[in-house]
Amino acid sequence: MRKFVTFKVFANFLAPLFLFSLSCYAFAQPQITQESDVQNCQYLDQIEGTSGYGKNVNWQTLAKHSALSRAEKMDATHIVWVEFNPVGGFNGIAVAKAYDCQMIGALN
Repeated sequence: MRKFVTFKVFANFLAPLFLFSLSCYAFAQPQITQESDVQNCQYLDQIEGTSGYGKNVNWQTLAKHSALSRAEKMDATHIVWVEFNPVGGFNGIAVAKAYDCQMIGALN
């Protein structure tokens, strides 16, 4: 009986809370936009993300994720991709500019 009650508490309360926290985390990630959309925002820094080492056929996705993680750590709300530089055939670097557009009305 005790195991059933514990599972019921998890299913009814903790699982939805966990899913809600994941959804909030997804919205915290910086948004990808164009340079013209961040004219009134505060420029934070240029960031680089790498794909790591190894034979990564889809290195751009890994490099983008790495750059987005760095932008999130500096509390950027938006990023603008600058360039993608291949390093060999299977690795590379994604370069972006990070911006803070939290001010009301800053984003065009």
